[in-house]
Amino acid sequence: MDHRHQQPNILMLTVDALRADRTSLHGYDRPTTPTLERLAKTAVVCENAFSMATFTQAASAQMFTSSRPLSYGGYDYGAEGRPETVFKRFHDAGYKTTCLTTLHWVNRFFGYDEGIDEEIQTFGLNSLPGVALAMIRNTLLEFEKGNINDGELLGKVDPVLLRFFDNTSVYCDLILERGDEIDRDFPDSALVNSRYDFAKIKAAIGRHRQEYQAGKIAYIRRHLIPTPVGKEWMNRWLVREWRYCRKPSRLIAELFFRAGNLLLGWVNAKWARARQNRFKIYPDAHSLADKVIGLLEQRDKTKPFFIWTHFMDTHHPYVSGPGRKWYRHTPRLLEALGYSPDIDPSLSFDGKPKRKQDGDAFSALYDCAVRSTDDEIGRIVDAVERLGLRDDTLIIVAGDHGEELGDHGDFGHYFLHYTHNTRVPMVFSHPKIGKTRLDGLFTIADMPPTVAALAGVDPAPDWEGLAVTEPGGGDRDHVLLETFYGGNCLFDHRPLYFAVRTKDHLYCWREYKDPADKFSPDGPELFNIRDDPSETHNLYRPDHQLISRFNALIAERMAEIPEITDQRIIDCFGDIGRDAVAAGCKRDQAIGK
Repeated sequence: MDHRHQQPNILMLTVDALRADRTSLHGYDRPTTPTLERLAKTAVVCENAFSMATFTQAASAQMFTSSRPLSYGGYDYGAEGRPETVFKRFHDAGYKTTCLTTLHWVNRFFGYDEGIDEEIQTFGLNSLPGVALAMIRNTLLEFEKGNINDGELLGKVDPVLLRFFDNTSVYCDLILERGDEIDRDFPDSALVNSRYDFAKIKAAIGRHRQEYQAGKIAYIRRHLIPTPVGKEWMNRWLVREWRYCRKPSRLIAELFFRAGNLLLGWVNAKWARARQNRFKIYPDAHSLADKVIGLLEQRDKTKPFFIWTHFMDTHHPYVSGPGRKWYRHTPRLLEALGYSPDIDPSLSFDGKPKRKQDGDAFSALYDCAVRSTDDEIGRIVDAVERLGLRDDTLIIVAGDHGEELGDHGDFGHYFLHYTHNTRVPMVFSHPKIGKTRLDGLFTIADMPPTVAALAGVDPAPDWEGLAVTEPGGGDRDHVLLETFYGGNCLFDHRPLYFAVRTKDHLYCWREYKDPADKFSPDGPELFNIRDDPSETHNLYRPDHQLISRFNALIAERMAEIPEITDQRIIDCFGDIGRDAVAAGCKRDQAIGK
């Protein structure tokens, strides 16, 4: 090794919205993931790995603090108040920890900074108000309906807005500090090409902070009521104001670009729309791979490294290929995967398919994004080998959650616990690991303890996951999935969504149907996965032999969550709920609570 310690280097690569059944690693009939197949030759591959929630905010707590989504008050505040992060654990074990944060949910603003030696933020400015609104949207909606009073509103909203003002100001300072580096490394990203004047942005933040402090309820009513839903927030609040806080050269260039694109649209509307979206919302996989390779080449050779980044090309809208002309690469990828190269590469910017054939095209474009991301991961693996680091480096690749591609009527990842939304690849690769396929039930909360075990680092004492390579790591007979229907964790005003996943069955239980949920049927769902892998034939009936056991598992989990009252559990499950509450009380007494 090229460092004085004997721990392996750690390269953790996570991929957004990567569903296992669309990877050739897990048997998909199109060659979407040749790099993962290559890594699998010297890897532990978990055949049945699940995210316990279906969106990144809740998945991140699992991947980095080995804890469950609704533990510790819920997922609203990231790692804050949760167990030690994997970054902190490895930093304390002597590693140089670097986080290349494309992800607005995993950064210093959400408690992930402790133990990170170098944090490189690459997400765009508009992510910050988007995140803030996601954390308070349901509270605002309940306030609008009159279901919560001013005090309850401020109890949830006040800390979020104060943090937002502070964090956005700090973000501006960080971007100003690393501006030249970001311009060089991510020239085709929206972050760079928005060309904001961050001094003006900071001034705007200061004005809004003062206005808020002068009258908090009045500020909320003026700027945030009615509650922005969908993409409305992109034309509301600070986003609308700082749209013009840009460098004059950027505004002029955009005017000329739009004029030229208008002319192109008369000739080829498809290419004009793709060109309009030339700057990806997030840094693309190619730029990230270049940056990771640069970090490897410039590594500190006196200590092992822990590098993490997160690829976003597989997140909707599905964009494949490098740079601002990414859409010119899409036909090649389509053809390589057996699709027509004539599919419109800009189609997924519609948000939802408008016609049946558009749904098929969305699916094809998703596959292209998976393949192009896999290709970029392959370039990183090549660099690890070229630099002579492969024998000393543990490479982890995993999805944070899955994706729906029309399977149950929707597109994206909208908080329902069907397998396409929760089952992900999870691969731990090192040359000293023989080709191993584990058929047990695992979760992405198992990632931190597994990485620690393979690196010879002690796990944090309160991590909830299990090392998949250790005895008993694959002995679960079920995985419990839990969330709200998106939005923030407003325990007292929102229905709970749970599911039980076994090898053979999936049971989806909803306390009641969230008003925002347009796709779930009324009532529970039970699927036999062996006979019905698409999960379309609901076997649920109250007297089914599995239901009592599955309800008991959910009730017992609810009894562990302080925000859920005993009476609520009993109201949901009757005698089963009473038994769960009683068992929870006995457990608390035994441990001295």
